[in-house]
Amino acid sequence: MDLKLTNKIILVTGASKGLGFACAKILTDEGANVILSSRTEENLISASENIATETGIQPEWIAADVSKLNDINSLKTSILEKYGTIDGIVINAGGPPPGATLEMTEEQWQSALDTNFLSVVRLSKAFTPIMQKKKFGRIVAVTSISAKLPLPNLVLSNASRLAVIGFLKTLANDVAKDNVLINMVLPGTTNTGRLKQVIKKWAENENKTIEQVIKERTSQIPVGRFGEPEEFGTFVTFLMSGRNTYITGQSIPVDGGYIKSSL
Repeated sequence: MDLKLTNKIILVTGASKGLGFACAKILTDEGANVILSSRTEENLISASENIATETGIQPEWIAADVSKLNDINSLKTSILEKYGTIDGIVINAGGPPPGATLEMTEEQWQSALDTNFLSVVRLSKAFTPIMQKKKFGRIVAVTSISAKLPLPNLVLSNASRLAVIGFLKTLANDVAKDNVLINMVLPGTTNTGRLKQVIKKWAENENKTIEQVIKERTSQIPVGRFGEPEEFGTFVTFLMSGRNTYITGQSIPVDGGYIKSSL
């Protein structure tokens, strides 16, 4: 199937590792002109080279910290200077640290809001008007199943992800008439570097081995295993594509059936 992504200009933030990298790689393989972004140049160079090795196409990259408004403004300027437009954004950023609900500091709360909520607001404000004018645009925000099912010791994620969904659902309704489709994709337990950190924290809190925690967590997933980043990236790629013409404002889990609710 032709996903109608050829030559589409798509920005992927948090693209150097994990879920962001997987999305960027598959979008590149489908013909999009992908711009990788994250905070660290070294990681971006490595990611760009790895994607080139796997797809034969080396994407551009721009270092930026999406928790900072000035970096987002510079990112917009750089993209418009080179490409003159943008067709879509995959908004992704590293998750906030785990910790006990009442023990998170003011600094940790502010960092989580800047990185995982205000980045979404600022990126949307920067680029959505451009998409509205051209009557085409796709935005996918990578959130977490914690938005539907709060997870223990992840209060920063639980709270900030809900804020993202509230904002983007409202924006999706505002701009749907302009063929700008916006969705939130909620990854379940997926084999990324962050997962290793979270599992280690779970094991410490529950006084269990990492192996015990993995066995218990996978037993709760109907498909019987953790997800792979490429599985997540494939779904995001469809939502970002020209083949998606009627899905907007949705919060969609990619979790192997972990969330048991029918809603």
